[in-house]
Amino acid sequence: MQPYTYAVDIRIWHRSIDPESITAELGLKPNRTAKVGTARLTPKGHPLSGICRETYWNATPFERPEYLSIDDAVEDVLIDVLALLQPHAEFLKGLTASGGRVHLQVSSYSARNYAFEFSPTFLADCAATGVSLVHDVYPVVQGR
Repeated sequence: MQPYTYAVDIRIWHRSIDPESITAELGLKPNRTAKVGTARLTPKGHPLSGICRETYWNATPFERPEYLSIDDAVEDVLIDVLALLQPHAEFLKGLTASGGRVHLQVSSYSARNYAFEFSPTFLADCAATGVSLVHDVYPVVQGR
């Protein structure tokens, strides 16, 4: 197996929900939020032109910003994150049914090829929870 580093995030967009409602429901500390109708800001809080057209909410599960594949297989970490989200499936499916998006995102980094294998059961569980799986690939070495 080729080593790679990766990060896992939960990202939610919705046209009307207050991000505090997402935080209260999921019980996770967000990294960043933006409320629909408020002034746009950079991640560091500097003003941008316009207003937010939708709510945005982002959290790093288990408050662990980076993993190394030789220590933790991405498939195992995602199963753990999905287990964290499954008790909130009705809430998450309600968000997607009303035009929102809920992403379980993996951002991976490596200078060599590697592969993930997601079982049909895991993918079905994502769908049943109202979660899309997103893999964002960066072809550079990061981390340790």
